Amino acid sequence: MPFDPTDEQRAVLQHDVRRHARVLAGPGTGKSATIVALVGQLLADERRPRIKLLTFTRAATAELAKKLTEHPAAIIERPSTIHSFAVSVLLRNHGVGGLPEPFRIADGWEYKNIVRPVLARRARVGVHELDRLVQEMSAGWESLQPQPNPRVAPEVRARFHGAWEEHSRAFGYTHPAEFPFVLRGALRDGFDLQGLDYDLLVVDEYQDLNACDLDMLRLIAARGCAIIAAGDDDQSIYSFRMAAPEGIRRFPADYPDAIDYPLTLTQRCARNIVTWANHVILGDPDRPPGRGGLNPTAAAPLGVVALLSFANEQREAEGIASLVAHLVNDERIPPTEILILLRGDHNGTFSNPIRTELTQRGIPFSDPNAVERLLAEPDNRRLLAVLRLLVHREDSLAWASLLELAPGVGRTFSDYVYERARAGRISFGSALLRAAADGFPGAPTSARIVREVIRGTNEWLDAHRVPDAMPAERWGQWIGATCVGKVAPAPSAELRDLLAHLDGLTETEQGLDRYIGQIGPLGRDWSAAQSPGVRIMTMVSAKGLTVRATVVAGVEDGIVPRPEGDVAEERRLLYVAMTRPREHLYCTWARSRRGPTARAGRARVATPRTYASFLRGGPVPSQEGTRYIAERWPTR
Repeated sequence: MPFDPTDEQRAVLQHDVRRHARVLAGPGTGKSATIVALVGQLLADERRPRIKLLTFTRAATAELAKKLTEHPAAIIERPSTIHSFAVSVLLRNHGVGGLPEPFRIADGWEYKNIVRPVLARRARVGVHELDRLVQEMSAGWESLQPQPNPRVAPEVRARFHGAWEEHSRAFGYTHPAEFPFVLRGALRDGFDLQGLDYDLLVVDEYQDLNACDLDMLRLIAARGCAIIAAGDDDQSIYSFRMAAPEGIRRFPADYPDAIDYPLTLTQRCARNIVTWANHVILGDPDRPPGRGGLNPTAAAPLGVVALLSFANEQREAEGIASLVAHLVNDERIPPTEILILLRGDHNGTFSNPIRTELTQRGIPFSDPNAVERLLAEPDNRRLLAVLRLLVHREDSLAWASLLELAPGVGRTFSDYVYERARAGRISFGSALLRAAADGFPGAPTSARIVREVIRGTNEWLDAHRVPDAMPAERWGQWIGATCVGKVAPAPSAELRDLLAHLDGLTETEQGLDRYIGQIGPLGRDWSAAQSPGVRIMTMVSAKGLTVRATVVAGVEDGIVPRPEGDVAEERRLLYVAMTRPREHLYCTWARSRRGPTARAGRARVATPRTYASFLRGGPVPSQEGTRYIAERWPTR
């Protein structure tokens, strides 16, 4: 469809590329389409500036990449996340920052089964305390300020940092938050870095950047690059990674010559949805003065909205399933166009009852953990480890994975290898292979099993090699054709299908190592976007999605906002959830709760509840949900 800009968007398209700019764009206001149109226009100019598109999430990167393919004039190098951009610059400047090379990040399975237990034992803490310490460390990198947890003793923290340094070097991995932090340090130290020769950086989802990301961009801008920041402080909901709305709000102070371009006309939401969402976000007393709300287009439909109460948690689950059934059967909305959003869902507290009710009505729904389970299957996990070794023969996490998967090999043997690595100041992978060459002196009896694992793996690796460039059939097909047998098992049917889809999403110039690293993250994004049924997810996971209908469940004080949460961010989070749908928006709450949902947020078991204060005094009054459903869709 041709891009027909609004007056607000047309102002952006007239921007002088030599100046900084801030594009404040509300939900559904065509931010991405405007950015792509601007880039296409700039590249059509005879001066043709050097441009790089950056964003925060992989999903937003994929959306920008898709829009670029729809506008050939705007095609430049593929957009990147801030994290990927930092990695690419560091890769072009080997040795800067002193991180272990080749760069490696532990995926979820590796962290849970290898990094977490070994590091916890080495730091002499429990795994849950270890998680707090890792979070504290990454928060310090992200915020550029120490973030000490008051529940952690100083001697425990010091011991953890020593164990982390030792362990991460032995296993050769880096925490994702460390890459922007290290690049920022290199920029501050004045290194003459390759890979930064751009005239313009266009940064989407700017409100999601933390202090480290923002300082990194300021240092790049100081080298003569203009910045266009596109985002919405009303959708800043990532405080868990130290992002805050102040980042985009203070852009004019950080870049004094910047021009402001507001985008307020939403082309997504129906009128009633806009009115209700505006009531929520305009209630934020910390919002900058003079900022209005969203505006619907003249052609926007009225839309359907309702705030529905139910007697208890079971009635709420039944009501939500009934709502979805009527949306599918009576309103003819495909299940894939329906979201059910939850403030939180630890161990399926809220989603399990809803899934049960949907199942009874024969309505399909997505499994948000499907990719994690797929990649945790032993043969698939073994395949990924062997492929890692094909790229780098001494990949420590890969060898540790094969030991973890080998029947009869316990963690005692892994500890034996780790101690040799620590004593020799070498990697775990090197220590394992050297110990094998020496006959495993002093090793546990399981050494005979490990010897066979190493022999079989090395024989397979010796018989195969990684192509110098991506094969014509792409990496996913190459993996399926290359990996057969016991050592490198053929991918399962589900994994083969996932790899086939990822072949169409990944960059053609990337190597096998980068491809393997993206199977999990891109697989989760693709799985969520291609769900065969209703998507059930947390509110924070829904940003960037657009559907026809949304049900926001459990909107009660004590759940929304959470008692320990920042009230302003809790408000923004609800606003994000409410602005996902185009046509139908329902918020539900229970007048009383028992069981697990009663203990979510502020625990109140079997005591009266009330709906979220953010919705009080608004344009949509609460009404009894069961009666509403019966009256709206009477039995024929």
